[in-house]
Amino acid sequence: MQNKISIKYILLIFPFLFLIACDKTGKIREDKRRQTHEIDTSTILVKYSNNLFTLPSPYQITYSIKNQRIEFNKSLLNPADNVSNYVTNFRQALNIGIYGTDLGYLNIYKQIPDVISYFTVIKKLSRELGLENTFQKKIIDRIEQNIDNQDSLLNLITSTYRQFDSYLKKNNRKDIGVLILTGGWIESTYILSQSALSTSERQVINRLGEQKHPLNSLIEILSPFYYKSKEYTELIDALVDLAYEFDGIIYNYTYLNSNVKPNRNLTIINSKSNVVISEYHLKTISNKVSSIRNKIIY
Repeated sequence: MQNKISIKYILLIFPFLFLIACDKTGKIREDKRRQTHEIDTSTILVKYSNNLFTLPSPYQITYSIKNQRIEFNKSLLNPADNVSNYVTNFRQALNIGIYGTDLGYLNIYKQIPDVISYFTVIKKLSRELGLENTFQKKIIDRIEQNIDNQDSLLNLITSTYRQFDSYLKKNNRKDIGVLILTGGWIESTYILSQSALSTSERQVINRLGEQKHPLNSLIEILSPFYYKSKEYTELIDALVDLAYEFDGIIYNYTYLNSNVKPNRNLTIINSKSNVVISEYHLKTISNKVSSIRNKIIY
């Protein structure tokens, strides 16, 4: 498989992963024989510098929250108005990841007006990062016309971000891709931890505990950039400190058969997990994730 990190973070931060099929006429149809979301036990395989990592999709995380009948909470999201605060490439890339996760959360809860607003914010940050030429007007128009159609939106955004992938590879800007991936994970874990604290839902707490290994993978992916700047150093140090708290979680993980989707360059790793987390660790992890996030968005 020729999976590249810059393609995979597209699926991670713009994750409207409705698994769909096409009939012989080419029209999109739902597979009615079974549930098509495949959320609860799947992760995405990421290839970076010839190493393979498994990371959760923000779609999976936010869908698992809604699946527990937890009400939509807009206060958990990074306000769209904050976009004007991000003037460095470091913060712009991280916040594309954050806003991408928020976009997925809004989409799952069918908050269409805000979906449009957050997509506009992502366009602005992409332009400021120098990705404007890859965001072709024709594709932007099609995305905006299909903003309330989840299936069409998935296909269009995936197509657009393959162009981002090409640009980042040609211009040797892997650090931007890694930061987008990091922002997406931080925001997903923030929403997850706050939901776990406020509801004490076992499935949500389990999902939070499952972030123990993805966090270690994320730190490894970021580590080559540790001395790139003070901002990178502080971010990685904060994530390492967070990882120490996750070490207090008892976590058993069993892999099941993988689900390979060659036509989408996607491998879904299925698994079962058992999580034991104390109230102390739940509160501490939530507070530290919130602290890391606040330094990024404010």
